[in-house]
Amino acid sequence: MKSISQPAVITPGILALALLAVTVTFIGVTGNKVPLLSNVKLDIILLVVIGMAICAQGGIGRIAALGQWSHVQSIIGYILGGLILLITLAVFAGWKLPMIKTEQQALLAVALLAALNVVNAVVHNVWSKS
Repeated sequence: MKSISQPAVITPGILALALLAVTVTFIGVTGNKVPLLSNVKLDIILLVVIGMAICAQGGIGRIAALGQWSHVQSIIGYILGGLILLITLAVFAGWKLPMIKTEQQALLAVALLAALNVVNAVVHNVWSKS
């Protein structure tokens, strides 16, 4: 039987995207004036798109390659991704969420949930190798 090789969780492309995500988050939270990044709603959209690109490579892409759709950590990743999308929708729909009062707080919440999702993917990788 042929074994399935596991795609890498951390690649140079993912690291570059993560650095870009940190930069967008920093600019959005501090309110620095940078062309195209001076709007927090645009920063949230950029962060979500960058997060989806990272997830396609090191998260859900790995899950699909390994066929581990119902693994506990996969489900945790789905929940974290769903929360990110819910916060994003709330910002644009004008919904009030508990503990998130401003757009900067929403941006920070999205960034923290995305970071947790990356940690979840790395832990899933370590556990699936052992």
